[in-house]
Parts: sequence; C-alpha cells; structure tokens
Amino acid sequence: MIISEINLRANMKVIVNNFFDGILKRGIPIYTSELVQKLRDNNVQVIYVACPKAFHKLPSWFLNVLFIIVEQLLIPIMGIFYRTKYNIYPYNSSSIIDLLLGKAIVIIHDFISLKKNKRNLAAIYVKVCIYFSSFLAKKVIFISQSTQRVSKRISLFKCIESILLPNPFFSFEKIANVTEIKDLGYLLLVSGLGDNKDLGTALDYYFSIPREERIPLKILGCGNGISKVNDLIDGRDTDKEIEIIGFVSLEEVVKLYCNSKIVWAHSLAEGYGRTLAEAKLTCKNVICTRISAFREQMDSNIFFYTYYSEYYEVYSYLVDNSPSVERKALHEHILFENELRKIYE
Repeated sequence: MIISEINLRANMKVIVNNFFDGILKRGIPIYTSELVQKLRDNNVQVIYVACPKAFHKLPSWFLNVLFIIVEQLLIPIMGIFYRTKYNIYPYNSSSIIDLLLGKAIVIIHDFISLKKNKRNLAAIYVKVCIYFSSFLAKKVIFISQSTQRVSKRISLFKCIESILLPNPFFSFEKIANVTEIKDLGYLLLVSGLGDNKDLGTALDYYFSIPREERIPLKILGCGNGISKVNDLIDGRDTDKEIEIIGFVSLEEVVKLYCNSKIVWAHSLAEGYGRTLAEAKLTCKNVICTRISAFREQMDSNIFFYTYYSEYYEVYSYLVDNSPSVERKALHEHILFENELRKIYE
C-alpha cells in the first residue's frame, strides 16, 4: 500500500504558478515556495512557473496583465503538453480553461477582492476568478480556518472538495532554530502598503505614545515603498526613532524578529496571521489588532487591541514587563503534513 502510494506520487505531475516569486518578498510567494518544496519532498513532480527576473522591475500594471495572460493561457497549455494531473493556482485566481478541464486547484488566502470598493484590474480579475472557481474547481485549498469560515458564510465553494493547508514556516523555523534570540529594545512593526494594513493608523498610534515612553520602531514588509512610508510619517519622526526596512533576505527577516523587544501586527483584515506565527518561532510577544485571523492564533504571547487606549495599555505593559516566551511546535506544521496528502489522493 505504501509502495503504491509512493509510485502514484512519483508519476504525478503538477504545475504551480508562483508568478510573483521574486517580485513580492513575503506573503503568497513564500507560502507557495514552501508548498512546492513539500510536494517535491513527497515525490510529486512539480513544474514551477515564475516571472522572469528581467521583468521584475516593470510597472505593476504591466506585471498584472502579464500574470493574467500566463495564468489564463500559458499554464493550461503547459498542462496539456506536460500531461499534468493538476495545475495549482495560489493567488486566489485560476485559469478558466483549467476549471473547465477539471485540472485547477485554487488556493484561497482571503476574500478582500470581493469588497465593493475594490475596482482595480487585479481585484476585478480575482473577483471573477473566485466566482468561477467556486462552482468549477476540482479542489480548493484554504490557508486558514477563518478564510474557510468566511467562504461558508458567503456561500462560496460549497460543493468543492476543500483542503486546509495553513501557512507553513519550515524555512523560517530552520533559520530561527540556529539564530540567537536577543532583546535590542525595538518594536518591530510587520506591515505593508495594502489598504488592509492600515499603516497610517498604526503610525498614528505610535506617535500618540508619549515621547519619553517610545522605544525605537522598525517597519518591515513595505519593500520598495520606503518613500510612501515616509509620506505617512510626514515629518513626525523628529527624534529619528524609525527605521524602514527595504527588501531583505529571509535570514535578515528572522534576525529582525529575534532581536526585537516586541513584534507588532496591525491590520484590518488578513487571511492568516503570518506575523504571529513567526513571532512564536522567535519567542517574542506580539501586539496585534483583534481580527479573526489573528484570534485564530490566540496564545499566551499574543496581546490584542481594538482601540488606541487598549494598544497603549498593552504596549506599556510589554515594555515594562515583557513575559518570557517558550518556543513551541507550530500546530500549523502538523496540520499541513496531514492535509497535504489530499492533493495527490
């Protein structure tokens, strides 16, 4: 039985379209890379598709158009040529052709694109794909229980076989296990420039802390948007306490976590609480907004807030009395290994 299962995996081919790998440094590309590695570890033949490096710095509108062309035309053609069993689409969208052929596995991270105020090309495209996938996909992968619950609430993917594959952190954990944990006294805000990150409000909260009580702030996750972050700071950093981190390696990301005093995750909506899981792996306390995806990761090192008064209270407590955090095995990794087999069953 075990031998036949291994042979089945070895003969199984899938295409994974991680188009934005190298363009985006965190989020979906990392999730997809971890998934690909685990599929290969389980003897699945993976054909990996990503945007050529020469195109990485082209305008975002061009990359979005190119992504749609690759996803709708190139991937299904490659699937026919390579005779793949499934083609995996990890960006909330999928090829209509592959949906009709019964070969598409779509990964749903969130439903942010379904909001009525989202009218840009990328959001409209993803919205259309989600509705088509909801009725035609062979299998759907959800990255969190909260995303799965939302799908049920809005009556999407009701009759589709679902797989719960939470964000894995195998590469992050491997580096964290050999990195020294220190407290260099700074607050690490892991954010981004999307509307859901609400970075402007986070900065307002930081500057509302009395000056004598503020610890230095490092902002991670905004990539090449340093000038936009500076616009949000708007000259308020008179004491030069803020450092905006650009693109850095995973090793540097882990080191930033390990050297921080507190990790901060401010967001209005997420598909999954990646920052909270990474903080657990580096034994750090977390201040975070009280949203569904973050509540899913409730633990002794997680401290929630809704308004500034709560934020300030938790911040003050953690600055003065940071509780020690024990390293724990992530439940996500156990679940990931168990659910992965559903892809090739």
